[in-house]
Amino acid sequence: MGRQKNPLILTIDDEDPIRNSFQLFLEDHDFDVVEARSGREGLEVFRREKPDLVLCDLRMPEMDGLEVLQTIRAESPDTPIIVVSGTGIIGDAIEAIHRGAWNYLLKPIQDMSVLLHAINQELERARLIIENRAYQEHLEEEVTRRTAALQKAINDLNESHFKLRKSEETYRSIFENLQDVYIEFAGNGVILEVSPSISAISAFKRDELIGTKVEGLFPLTQERDELFDLLNQSGQIRDFEIHLRDKDQHDIPCSLNASYQGIERENADKICATLRDITERKQAEARIEYLAYYDALTELPNRRLLINRLEQNLSRARRYGHYGAMLFLDLDRFKNINDSLGHPIGDDLLKQVAERLATDMRSEDTISRLGGDEFVVLLSDLGTESAAAATAAQQKAENIKERLTEPYIIRDNILHITPSIGVAMFPSVDGSYETGSDILRYADTAMYRAKDDGRDTIRFFLPSMQAAADYRLALEKELRHAIERDELSLYFQPQVDYHGNILGAEALIRWTHPTKGFISPGTFIPIAEASGLILSIGEWVLRTACRHLKQWNDQGLGLTHLAINVSPRQFRQPEFVGQVQSILDETGVNPSMVCFELTEGLVIDNIIDTIEKMQGLKKLGLQLSIDDFGTGYSSLTYLKKMPLDILKIDQSFVRDIETDANDAAIVATIIAMAEHLYLKVIAEGVETRPELDFLKQNGCNLFQGYLFSRPIPGHQFVDLLAKGIPQTGS
Repeated sequence: MGRQKNPLILTIDDEDPIRNSFQLFLEDHDFDVVEARSGREGLEVFRREKPDLVLCDLRMPEMDGLEVLQTIRAESPDTPIIVVSGTGIIGDAIEAIHRGAWNYLLKPIQDMSVLLHAINQELERARLIIENRAYQEHLEEEVTRRTAALQKAINDLNESHFKLRKSEETYRSIFENLQDVYIEFAGNGVILEVSPSISAISAFKRDELIGTKVEGLFPLTQERDELFDLLNQSGQIRDFEIHLRDKDQHDIPCSLNASYQGIERENADKICATLRDITERKQAEARIEYLAYYDALTELPNRRLLINRLEQNLSRARRYGHYGAMLFLDLDRFKNINDSLGHPIGDDLLKQVAERLATDMRSEDTISRLGGDEFVVLLSDLGTESAAAATAAQQKAENIKERLTEPYIIRDNILHITPSIGVAMFPSVDGSYETGSDILRYADTAMYRAKDDGRDTIRFFLPSMQAAADYRLALEKELRHAIERDELSLYFQPQVDYHGNILGAEALIRWTHPTKGFISPGTFIPIAEASGLILSIGEWVLRTACRHLKQWNDQGLGLTHLAINVSPRQFRQPEFVGQVQSILDETGVNPSMVCFELTEGLVIDNIIDTIEKMQGLKKLGLQLSIDDFGTGYSSLTYLKKMPLDILKIDQSFVRDIETDANDAAIVATIIAMAEHLYLKVIAEGVETRPELDFLKQNGCNLFQGYLFSRPIPGHQFVDLLAKGIPQTGS
């Protein structure tokens, strides 16, 4: 027997990294993958390859994802389509579902098991739909064929005694070997004949039924009346669903095909029918219907059912003046458990979380899993006073938080998790109209506020929070065009030695918006990180900084190094070292003059990958520095393994060394430790002469801060190199 063919997945996305990550992941899970980088190309590949499932982005050149969805749905309605899009706008998701999407996922997908689960679920759903249709067609063909054979046998009985005997033999063979049930009953409902196969369905023997009333076999009056009405109208009926009551008084769903004997039913004296047990078909249909509204892992209502119930709650709340609440929960650092212990452990943990959420929950409330580690609790009718309702919601959230933080024992592992919970009350106190999707978005926004405030906490939605989210979205859209519009620039802050001589500088990105003016990096860098724009921005920074350094070196300006910050997302790219090599070759800069500044949290996360990449960068000749040292959780063991050149003392310690003995001790310890590890030390944020004196006395000999210079544009930095920094004392 030949090897079973793998399912074929078509990915349509204009971003090469996204398609590549999907291909690598899916092929690891025994899927074949074909790709397209635009909507138009995607349709060509779809028509040529006829894939089993399509992963499609919404925002693409030439033809957007919505048009692709609509076209595929029209040409192949049974092909499942999953939208994987970077837009989190609920309207886009709704429109995608209307146009033919079977599921909707947000990218970047942090947990690829969510994608795998969605693909397997939709492939199974498609298989059930196709099998159900084939089953229906087969049933009609089989009934037609067998009824014709029986009718022919009955007609042959009237031709002659010889033919009668032969036909009787043929009829008996068919009759006794039927898998379906053949049944004849008179117009008055008396059963005239039934095939032995009736016992497989009902446990009745043939002789027990002949001569009895059909009402005993089909006891539901409404179904019988409808059956005879339809027969009287057209003379025959196909695939009529009716319940047969077996010997143990259980009702079995069956499909019945029936017709009057003879051409003119007014003169017919009996009805011939075939009957089939459709229990498995009904179970399959019920499963398909169930999966449309419930999460397969936890058996909780999914997003579709949640929104439906939320809209009903909103309507009742407005009608009767009640308040309700939506609690949006996200499990803090759940990904760490999944990555370290495996998805089976993660799935068991999610099941236990679902069980704990259901504890002490009222019947009128709803618990839903939206996907991944996100859960929602919908609280109905919390009273007519808004303040009291908010207090009740707060108390419920506190109870849930307390219950979820208790230890979990899963397959000999003792696990601890905490939830971040966002709360949105409804309806609006000011009477403004809000949809269920609005409330869900508000609660989601509040949950992210809880994350930003340190996790393991509860935050309520406020209009100002939504305004901030809208501002971030608008800023993200404008940031996408900042590079091509030449709105980004590099500033440089000198790094000086013990005597105040400029040895190097740190390159710092700045954004000058044409209408909003200067936008702080503290505002737009987190947006760039979250949206993935940091990859293109980081590449631009690296290339631009290297060009400046090359130009200054050719001018003989005497710099020893230029520090460039590398974001965690940029560093984690599989092709990062190769990208750096390409830019070094392109700009012709001396690699030994380039220093990458990595955050402490970045180097400790995934230590094996970190060390491999750092070693690759060192082979290119670069210097490596840990930025903001002392603020994270570094281990001396890891520090000894890393090919580092520089430790950079965080300015939060430098700022307080005059007034805080603990910070002074930490700074002195970092300098001493660096000396033992043969590492250079740079103190950042030096602003006063006493800070400088303390650092010098404790052995630090590289400094950066406002005492020497603020970050300045490139041409001013060149002037400063020529003039020198005014002496601050040596």
